[in-house]
Amino acid sequence: MVINQQPDQDKHILNSLRQGVLTIDTNNCIAGVYAYSEAILGRSKESLLESELILLRGIGKDAHSLVNRAREENTPLNSYDVPVLQPLGDIELVDLQANPIDHEGTILLSILPRRITAFLEKRDDVEAAARSVSGLAAMLAHEVKNPLSGIRGAAQLMGRALDEKHARLPELICKEVDRIKDLVDNLENFNTSEQDDLEAVNIHEVLDHVLNLAAAGFASGATIRPRFDPSLPPVVGNYDRLVQIFLNLVKNAAEAAGENADITVSSAYRHGIWMRGKDGIRTRLPIEITIRDNGPGIPAAISSHLFDPFVSAKEGGAGLGLSLVARYISNFGGSVTADNHPEGGALFKVQLAMFEDAN
Repeated sequence: MVINQQPDQDKHILNSLRQGVLTIDTNNCIAGVYAYSEAILGRSKESLLESELILLRGIGKDAHSLVNRAREENTPLNSYDVPVLQPLGDIELVDLQANPIDHEGTILLSILPRRITAFLEKRDDVEAAARSVSGLAAMLAHEVKNPLSGIRGAAQLMGRALDEKHARLPELICKEVDRIKDLVDNLENFNTSEQDDLEAVNIHEVLDHVLNLAAAGFASGATIRPRFDPSLPPVVGNYDRLVQIFLNLVKNAAEAAGENADITVSSAYRHGIWMRGKDGIRTRLPIEITIRDNGPGIPAAISSHLFDPFVSAKEGGAGLGLSLVARYISNFGGSVTADNHPEGGALFKVQLAMFEDAN
């Protein structure tokens, strides 16, 4: 049953959405026009009805391709950051979602407009801030190495004196010290345009290591709930960078939730998540990692600037951790978002590409 045959209440719901909504028939022609479609597309409802989707100005080709794939796979599909190839007012990007709504092949297509000018200006500010931080990083790198060597030596001596039950802790300390040393070595040659060497990474090896560190240290009193899909394939990334990313996110969750922290870390495969990179190539990002806490959530005052440098909800926080998280994930061609969960607490979501797609 197509939308045009649904009760008036359903049409009212569609028309209340603050985005464009079209129904596409099996011939890939527009069968219904709802919500903000006329304003977004710059055309009247009458001129849109029965016109071919592929001829839609600016986004026709991408929308046509997404609708066809959603129909063939009979599953909802998303395409993010789709550039508008011909002007649609000040709209420069759109997010598209194609959702099959009946067995006959009718598709509900939603069009969410976005602008990139503000994002590009903000990215310039982020890069300028990163350059200023680089000088400080280079200065600190030399000073950090000396205490690291002392910590490693003390951990090795401690390991010889502990029983078998606790012998794993000094080993964990040594491994982390070596990882920090590698990071410090990188800081000495810090460059905002430097890219990590990408490799195939087992994301669960990363997450297991992060959660072991959390349980043995900053989140020793927290309840940590891993919810992993063991069948996930390797992701595109860098092991040390991914450890740094998720250690930062889990630590933020623990600090936000406080003494009674309850943190759920989940991994899953999500169909239909695509993003267009800086090179214009669309890449699917099906590997999803989420970190949810039971804290107070993200303050509204900083929610839109959470990944900017020097923005922090923590008293005395430097506000660099999430900025680096966003930068590293961007280097991997992935995506990170944050929002408040409907049932309380914050929810951070990381989308990563599969390594097999990179070959």
